[in-house]
Amino acid sequence: MSTTVQSPAVVALEGLCDGFSDVTYQSQEVFRQVLAAMAEPGTRHDLAQLAAPGPLSPAAYQVCLALLDQETPVWLEPDLTSAAVINSLRFHCGCGIAALPDQALFALVTAQGGCSLSAFNQGSFEYPDRSATVIVEVNALEEAGELVLEGPGIPQQRCVHIAGFDTGWLQQLADNQAGFPCGVDLILTCGRQVMALPRTTRVSLEGQEK
Repeated sequence: MSTTVQSPAVVALEGLCDGFSDVTYQSQEVFRQVLAAMAEPGTRHDLAQLAAPGPLSPAAYQVCLALLDQETPVWLEPDLTSAAVINSLRFHCGCGIAALPDQALFALVTAQGGCSLSAFNQGSFEYPDRSATVIVEVNALEEAGELVLEGPGIPQQRCVHIAGFDTGWLQQLADNQAGFPCGVDLILTCGRQVMALPRTTRVSLEGQEK
């Protein structure tokens, strides 16, 4: 009988990247930045420079180093799946690699990958905290743009630009927000930058009727 999550018990060295040199301090700093991004959706936060296994960005890699462990299986979009990524995450985080999206507590995807947010664990009304967190690699994050954010942590409105978020993404985000308290939380990464869109955030195009 095959397992659904590949065990990290045997870790290969191909493409292995360094992790944090000071695990406690650096993990806490990244965790603090992610919490700040979640508390104020649409704000951009810079992480330290760190070499990352291709094709991950330094920000996505550091978020994984800070948040993943032996109890948080991760699903990788095919475009982000490489020996370097798998081996580095297994070695430094001890996490398993989920075979299917709904088996993961974390996921790594790209804005262009076409993966549906509904494919991931949505949690339940009794345990909404058991839903997945989706880390989305995008091409640019700007604190001014055509996307209007509203909801908790946002005074009135906040406008941003997220390169790669088309109308399909807007519909997915609307569906995700409508399912609250279930749904997934998004951490957006680009280069060394992070931005968050928790499930409570409403996203629309500027000038779009609500």
